[in-house]
Amino acid sequence: MNLLLDTSILIEIERRNNSVIKKIEDLTKIHFQPPSISFMNYFEFYLGLYDKNIKNRQAMIEFINKFNCLEASRITAQILGDLKNKYDKKGVVIGIADLIVASQAKENNMILVTKDKTFEKIEEIDKIII
Repeated sequence: MNLLLDTSILIEIERRNNSVIKKIEDLTKIHFQPPSISFMNYFEFYLGLYDKNIKNRQAMIEFINKFNCLEASRITAQILGDLKNKYDKKGVVIGIADLIVASQAKENNMILVTKDKTFEKIEEIDKIII
């Protein structure tokens, strides 16, 4: 299975968090394809760039553009609808952005790598919470 990096991991890589970088390096030795990101991760990371100075912003855009970015599809929307409906009915609060990321992980049969414990609630995806 391929890896899907969540925004929390992207931020740690960008901050040069050596322990997170080492874990990702170790995971890529097992999962041979380069990690991907969802369009929601791209959006969240890009949105955070508005607070950066121009020089840093360009470097961060170059960083984020190194990752394959998954596009949303009708299947993404269907999975998203199923997940939202299921967890809403259970009374489990999960933000729409996290559900979109989970939908893309499920659609593409990927392992989500994250620091966000919210994803523990989502049974339908494989995940590694660092």
